[in-house]
Amino acid sequence: MSLKTVNPSMSRETLQLRLLKTNLGIFALTLLGTTWQLWIPQTRFPQIPLFEWVSALPAGIDWLTFGIMLATAGGLLLFSLVPILLKRSEQEPAAGWQRSCGLLFLSAYTVSVLFDQHRLQPWTYQFALGLLVLTCLKPPRAIRLMRLFVISIYLYSAFSKCDASFVQTLGRQLAEGLFSAVGISTAFWSPKTLGWIAATFPVGELLVAAGLFFRRTRKPALVAAIGMHVCLMLAIGPWGLNHYRGVLIWNIYFIIQDLLLFTANQTLDCPRTAKTEAQISEESLSPGRATVLERVPLLLVWLAILAPLLEPTGYFDHWPAWGLYASRHDRVVLLVNEQARAQLPASLQPFVDPPQPLSPWCRVRVERWSLAELGAPLYPQARFQLGVAIGVGRLLQQLPETEASPRIKLLFEGAANRWTGKRNVSEYTGLKEIEALSDRFWLNTVPRPLTLSD
Repeated sequence: MSLKTVNPSMSRETLQLRLLKTNLGIFALTLLGTTWQLWIPQTRFPQIPLFEWVSALPAGIDWLTFGIMLATAGGLLLFSLVPILLKRSEQEPAAGWQRSCGLLFLSAYTVSVLFDQHRLQPWTYQFALGLLVLTCLKPPRAIRLMRLFVISIYLYSAFSKCDASFVQTLGRQLAEGLFSAVGISTAFWSPKTLGWIAATFPVGELLVAAGLFFRRTRKPALVAAIGMHVCLMLAIGPWGLNHYRGVLIWNIYFIIQDLLLFTANQTLDCPRTAKTEAQISEESLSPGRATVLERVPLLLVWLAILAPLLEPTGYFDHWPAWGLYASRHDRVVLLVNEQARAQLPASLQPFVDPPQPLSPWCRVRVERWSLAELGAPLYPQARFQLGVAIGVGRLLQQLPETEASPRIKLLFEGAANRWTGKRNVSEYTGLKEIEALSDRFWLNTVPRPLTLSD
């Protein structure tokens, strides 16, 4: 059934836009609901504000921003779904209110990130920008910009995996999870074989991005994109690696979004020579051809599309640059002394490994702690993970720490070499040495006060 047969009384672009907003509203509410503890004031997991001065502001602001995000996503869902059900034609209901909802969602999300960098989850970042596009731009321009935005996600995600570290670690795990999900054991496969399979993942993603960009290859690329998301869901789902359920929900959103965005549209996809000057102007992504109300949202999304180019320089974070399932970036490993382990609150102790033979140090599985307490994966930026380590170190600071009995140690693993996967690892022992690492970063690494219940 085509989009046109769903509601023949409105243009294809208008219906497409309403369905995209409906899809986005449903999944925004779903994922906000499954990760609700991430968005409210909490002391179950360290909160690391974007700037240190934000810690002085009342934490209750989190309730306000979370409420605004829920209300605006719900409002847009109603504004989009009701006209479809009532079969209203071209007139977009409450266009000004919809525009306000898109701007409010983005503003509330930005403020919430100021209070905790952990909230820079890639799906929320995508939804905030997507709502801005779908509510502030006219249908032809909005659909073309959303297409370009989604293609850029696939493109940057593919490039972030083009290195030895992905092939040697996460890529192999995904390959094992995928074959396990379809009942094929990889127990006796060589690492080289799994590595070659892992290397096909970024290549496939890159081909999908290129195929979706060109009109002639869009249909097979759409089929490939859906297949790619299905394979990823198998790999990380309950029959595979059994990872975070929110990623499964996000992949379902992507499948529906791609079907709505990239299914052939005779008006938008016809050759440029067959279009009138008015059509070309209405579809143009140049800010100079947009109206005053459209110009700022258009520039913001263009900035979001181009900013990931700065990620290799260290001036843009991994997730907003769509480094999804990438493993090359620098990272932090947190260790606590075996004796100090008993001092940790009972709620944290299940995430602390026993020590290795002949070693007094126990690894804290911070990524599992994040999933268990907040229902959200750990933000991969090293400065954020350093802030989490400082928060745990301050929890252990019951008595003055001495050189003879340090309670905490940190391994700072630099970015993996693109060709070999090797990393430079530095050790820092004691809270004082760890806190001194904050000077390396422009943005904040100091957590809000943390008090975990026993």
